Amino acid sequence: MSSSRRNFVKQVATGGGLLLSGQASQAAAASPCSTPGPAAKPLNLLLVFPDEMRAQAQGFMRADPVLTPRVDRFARESRVMTQAVSNYPLCTPARGMLMTGQYPIRNGMTGNCHDYGALVGIDLSRHAICWSDVLKAQGYAMGYVGKWHLDAPHEPYVPSYNNPVDGTKWNEWTPPERRHGFEFWHAYGTYDLHLTPMYWTNDGDRDHPIHVKQWGPEHEADVAIRYLRNEGGKLRDPAKPFALVVSMNPPHSPYDQVPQKYLDRYQGLSSRDLNRRETVDWAKKYEEGYGPEHAKAYFAMVSGVDEQFGRILDALDECGLRDDTLVVFFSDHGCCLGAHGEPTKNNPFEESLRIPMMFRLPGRIAAGTDAALMSLPDLYPTVLGLLGLADKIPATVEGSDWSARVLTGKGAGASSQLYLSVPYGGQSFGKRGVRTESHTLVVQRADKQALRYTLFDNLADPLQTRDVAAQQPALVKQLIERELLPWLEKTGDPWRPAEFDTSSRSVKVSRAKATPSAER
Repeated sequence: MSSSRRNFVKQVATGGGLLLSGQASQAAAASPCSTPGPAAKPLNLLLVFPDEMRAQAQGFMRADPVLTPRVDRFARESRVMTQAVSNYPLCTPARGMLMTGQYPIRNGMTGNCHDYGALVGIDLSRHAICWSDVLKAQGYAMGYVGKWHLDAPHEPYVPSYNNPVDGTKWNEWTPPERRHGFEFWHAYGTYDLHLTPMYWTNDGDRDHPIHVKQWGPEHEADVAIRYLRNEGGKLRDPAKPFALVVSMNPPHSPYDQVPQKYLDRYQGLSSRDLNRRETVDWAKKYEEGYGPEHAKAYFAMVSGVDEQFGRILDALDECGLRDDTLVVFFSDHGCCLGAHGEPTKNNPFEESLRIPMMFRLPGRIAAGTDAALMSLPDLYPTVLGLLGLADKIPATVEGSDWSARVLTGKGAGASSQLYLSVPYGGQSFGKRGVRTESHTLVVQRADKQALRYTLFDNLADPLQTRDVAAQQPALVKQLIERELLPWLEKTGDPWRPAEFDTSSRSVKVSRAKATPSAER
């Protein structure tokens, strides 16, 4: 541990006091599920997030014809941030923003954690001050269940179906010293056989993962329910508040990894019946296993996630924890499913950028919707603010604390959200942009090429079918100067657009694809 991080943890543990050190350690738990009594009353935290679930794939949004009764009910009980986005809609960068509250240039998570990413330093630093480190220092019992995807694989590579001999190596064990405060561990790096998932547990080492013959989200819900019930006080200290993360892999591909019972909910419907967005390119030839024809399986997985999320919420109620637990449901990024000819994510379109984001705390957070421009790095400080720990947000965090806005639905909001996509090892290249209440701007730089600009008017053209950069050069310049450049300064990004020149610019953005193995 670095001296700065050691001093921070010491300061948090002593300056504000371990919230439970004097009172809760002496409190006798009324039941295995219980948390500290009235003398302490810190809040619990439950974060549930599926991978690659787009905001449109929630029934209450009335965008996709998807069946999500439990998510819909949860939305009616929650503050729903309808315009939340994943600023870099790719697995590892999104998870890095979640854990550190920093944007990818600052935290170094500028691409996916795999063996090639490791060559350019893409790996969550064990010295990073994550929100979980803060809660651990405040006396929380910490649990993590499911996909992690923040540690780069290294030799000798862990045997895994998605670590082929001549291809990209993906999966990796996270040793205890790299778990950022989580002492209960039932997780893996990245492993996409949803019907037969694998996990490393507290008792296992790198060479001894467990393999489970059960659909991943169902198994993870089982583990989460056991953690909440905490029978015999074996999984967590019942005298402490807890923070539990349940990170489900579906609806992430592969799409053949879904129980039949969820496909049956869409019986008689084809992917063409379900994948109704007008921008879906059905004529394009996609890589095998990707594309719009997998929409039915994608929606079936979403329905399965919905059911398992409901089981966790039911267990929370059964344990009497509902009123004392902040529950947050969100995703790391979305999925295009062929919209705009894009198979999945890592692009600036709404289907890729926008994510579910809702907060429930009965009696304290007023239910309703809010169109504030919330971004993934904001989740860290906002959660700490909602837990009453705003004074513990470290200076390293770049996200904004919107806890007051979540609580009341009132107050100022952000004027834009940052978008970025970075080639591996090429921070001076790639795409940067902003999304405002009305527009999405993307600027792309490739080696020895002129900058390319794309602009969508999301109010007049919500499906983003028309690039209007050529017609609105003054707006492009204004968005660069007033929104994008301040974001680049704030996040320490060396990428800079040349001064906007209406006489020489190119307006058609090329949609450069990363290889599917790099995007998985």
